[in-house]
Amino acid sequence: MTRDWKYILYISLAFGAFLMVKLLSPKQYNWTITYAAEDKNPFGGYALRALMSTHFSSDTMRHSFKTLYELRDSLKENANIFVLAQSFSPGEEDTDALLDHVYKGGNAFLSSNYLDGPLADTLKLRVYSGAFRDLLQSQDSSKLHLVATSLDTMRSYSFKEATIESYFRNFDTTRTTVIAVNEQRAPVTIRMKWGAGNLIFNSTPLIFTNMYLLAAENADFVSTQLSYLPNRELTWTEFYQRGRREISTPLRYVLLNEPLSWAYYITVVTLLVFMLFEMKRRQRIIPVIPPLANTTLDFVSTIGDLYYQRGDHKNIAEKKIAYFLEQVRSRHALVTSQLDGEFATALSRKSGREEKEMAELVLLIRAIKDNPALSAETLVDLNTKLEAFYSKG
Repeated sequence: MTRDWKYILYISLAFGAFLMVKLLSPKQYNWTITYAAEDKNPFGGYALRALMSTHFSSDTMRHSFKTLYELRDSLKENANIFVLAQSFSPGEEDTDALLDHVYKGGNAFLSSNYLDGPLADTLKLRVYSGAFRDLLQSQDSSKLHLVATSLDTMRSYSFKEATIESYFRNFDTTRTTVIAVNEQRAPVTIRMKWGAGNLIFNSTPLIFTNMYLLAAENADFVSTQLSYLPNRELTWTEFYQRGRREISTPLRYVLLNEPLSWAYYITVVTLLVFMLFEMKRRQRIIPVIPPLANTTLDFVSTIGDLYYQRGDHKNIAEKKIAYFLEQVRSRHALVTSQLDGEFATALSRKSGREEKEMAELVLLIRAIKDNPALSAETLVDLNTKLEAFYSKG
């Protein structure tokens, strides 16, 4: 166990050093455009969610990863819809669900660089999307202006030019109000009347990201546009930018918070490594102990060698004969007091041996018993016949 604790100590020190490096190293930003509501990186939407909380009460704001068609039955009749995405091209079912909801009194705020599909065709709306140069390399700045009559005329806000190149070039002017324009007076935010509700379109979604909301007075520009949505229940769906990214596991809160998620992953990895070391065999190797020798056989062999070396062949033969007759009595239930032809026949029948072979064995035993001395050749002959008898079972 002491050795295992050394491994645990080494692993803990390694992870401690890793955490120190992560905590002390400079913050590395992810410049990917996500628009994610929980993302604190430059092009995330964390600041926008905080700004929205000043316009809409927290108990009326909902966050979703569902399509507009999937949301239609859960939306209140006059609820707001918010979509922020690089490209917004809803299909026919989503378009019908959106327009039906707005027509009945709901409102929708849709911000996207690209707008096409059935929705754009139905509203006869076209967007010029620009060249989209490298956002990080571009240094040129440009301005967007609010043109609503209730505000200061042409109030200006500065952004990188590469982020605000898109604008609306075709729309139904009879039902549309321009809210904001770029320096070329091309509309970038418009409000379109549809039934009892309104559709608000914006072509510059990057102005809603953390990088620009936290700079200068840009938050006022975004806040003014959001104010066109009435203070009612609002659902922000990220399906059109991120897909079905909603986490259904009970660990959702942990996984959505970077410090907690790091702690969770480190704990899991540590447990797995600990289990890997614990899988090793903890019991000491059991030594191979040779089986005890059969000393009886050794003793018999030694005694036999002594008799044979002394040349006492008769004594050895008598002991072999006595053992043979004992086996015949116990295994074949034959009387061995009279060794004659009838005994040989009975032994042949019960043991399954040939009668001639048994007769020769009986004659040899009788001859040994009758002679006072025995030659080595006769002893070998007796041993050969007995071994042949035993080998057949």
